Amino acid sequence: MSAGREGLRSRLLPLLPWAQGLGMLLVLQFALFGLLTAAQAVPDRPIVENLLAAVEDGTYGPHGTIDRMGGPADTFTECVVAGTGLGASPEESAFSRAVRMPRLATCGGGPEQLRALSEGAVLTDNDYYKYWAGYTVLTRPVLALTGLEGLRIVSGTLMVLALGGAFLAVRARTSTAVALALVLPYLVGTNLLSTPSTSFSQSISIAFIFLSVVLAALGAGRSPRTAYAGVALGAALFCFVDLLTTPAVPWAMSAFVVGAAVWCRTRALRETATAVLVSGLVWPVAFAVTWLARWVVAGAFLGVPETLEVVRRNVGIRTGGDHTGVSEAFGAGVRRNLTYWWEVVPTSGLVLSGCLLAAGVGLVLALRRGGPARWGAAAVLALPALAVPFWYTVLSNHSQIHAFFVNRGVAAALAVLTAACLAAAVRPRAGTGASRAGSPQPSEERAAPGEASTRHDPVSDLAGAARES
Repeated sequence: MSAGREGLRSRLLPLLPWAQGLGMLLVLQFALFGLLTAAQAVPDRPIVENLLAAVEDGTYGPHGTIDRMGGPADTFTECVVAGTGLGASPEESAFSRAVRMPRLATCGGGPEQLRALSEGAVLTDNDYYKYWAGYTVLTRPVLALTGLEGLRIVSGTLMVLALGGAFLAVRARTSTAVALALVLPYLVGTNLLSTPSTSFSQSISIAFIFLSVVLAALGAGRSPRTAYAGVALGAALFCFVDLLTTPAVPWAMSAFVVGAAVWCRTRALRETATAVLVSGLVWPVAFAVTWLARWVVAGAFLGVPETLEVVRRNVGIRTGGDHTGVSEAFGAGVRRNLTYWWEVVPTSGLVLSGCLLAAGVGLVLALRRGGPARWGAAAVLALPALAVPFWYTVLSNHSQIHAFFVNRGVAAALAVLTAACLAAAVRPRAGTGASRAGSPQPSEERAAPGEASTRHDPVSDLAGAARES
């Protein structure tokens, strides 16, 4: 009997960290809802007044604005985000408002509704709980204090800080070349820089894309367990603030960063593959659990049948359904976004050429420094890029309709592929990985005398290649 209990205990023990992680993820949902409730406690009146001023100034919308950096701006979503949380009765509790999350119409009907609210009207039948709307934690207080233009500045600042933080965090775990390869294609190959001035909601989502990368990198610097915790936290926070814009981007980047950090520390291909695959599974699971938690909250207070109908309708719209210009052919979402990125984004050719050149240099250096096995590492580290075409295929309808911003996934996939090739070429760090554990290292993996530095930028890598030639 005792031996049987010990055997069962030994089999269940490895599952304990995962059970603890899932428990912490569920606890996080209560904290997220608490933040949502706190945001709803911000008074509506100053928000309405500041948005009406933006309407008069012509900076609220209109739908169809061109961002002058690769296509139309997402002002439609911006108007939705700016009006989220408005329209309820002043007597309704912040908790109730957080559950159902009222919102205004888009750019077309929003101004009329704002004028009605300024005169004391209460809007009905405007619930918007299919998303978390966690962005209201930022948008409502900032709109109340500074107005729409101030919110643009704040969202742009957060985006820049997150981008810089991601570069530094990845650089600390890998190398300067790898960090640049991961962020530059996304910076240069998208309309990222235009989003604060024309679609601040996209800036907020992009900020949380790179926050997800930061959390993954910080966790990977400690242990596999903290790496996966960082990946899960990043996915949950992205789900909290995002309106289903480009989830494949933080998914791919986070899984790559964890794998690259393990590879640069250990040079162990099996451990690297495990890190990539587990991170690639943890991210969508945490994202899905967080989204499901939102629907559970809505169902508990608004009724299960109504919530299920909203969920069914939302899933159906995003994965299929009739829409002008949408093809139901397999792979149509992939083709649509590849074509859009190549034909509309003016820097697409430059980014593709730069990525191919950098990836080629990385593969050549990897072969010189570690033989063909290093190309296997590059292939493993490049696996997360598959998240992008997978997303385009599964959510084909959504990916085709919103190609004007979903196309950013193409630049993200190129970034991961390029960074993977460069990561395979990174020299080992002195005193880390297998050598520190006392395991023998292949001779080509050992740093030669005078090569003890921990980071190498593209210039030094090219110079090294010339010396080796």
